[in-house]
Amino acid sequence: MGAATGHDDVLLGQVRYRNRGWNGAAEDPLRDARRALAELHGLVGDVPVVLLGHSMGGRAALRAADADPVRGVVALAPWCPPGEPVAQLRDRALLVLHGSRDRVTDPGESAAYVSRARAAGARAGLLLLENGDHAMLRHHARWHRTATAAVAHLLAPEAAPCELFARALSAAAPPVLRSAPPAASDAARGPVREPGC
Repeated sequence: MGAATGHDDVLLGQVRYRNRGWNGAAEDPLRDARRALAELHGLVGDVPVVLLGHSMGGRAALRAADADPVRGVVALAPWCPPGEPVAQLRDRALLVLHGSRDRVTDPGESAAYVSRARAAGARAGLLLLENGDHAMLRHHARWHRTATAAVAHLLAPEAAPCELFARALSAAAPPVLRSAPPAASDAARGPVREPGC
């Protein structure tokens, strides 16, 4: 993803969870995310950070968003159970991408979470990927392109404007990224990119 953002100074880190599952009040994935942020700070000092996570990792990223260097979060099909806190997102940017056919985590709960985050002072938006599932295998190129564009935008909004991000932030109802069947002439031109990405 680092090279795909268009920046040659992007450091990509991956959190490895010590234990499996959220583990109730122990919240082990959140503790691991906070440890990784501390290690990153020790390695490179004060740098802008964008957190990206899928499913339970999305929940951990959303929870860890209150760390000082975090500019924003891109949460992919996050696990956002009712009552999940949002105060930590105040003055942060948040984009949730959720597949419309996800049967593991609920796109409706993501929509409710985004609404509550907005009320708490976050710049929050949701994009639904038509026919997308939880594993992000269906339409994987679209998931990747959209997440990468959102991360690049959060790192440098002026240098990497993203129309889809702007649409998600301003829409009352989540915009839906629809699959367009490729025309015969499109095959020669390569993949179709969404506006602003």
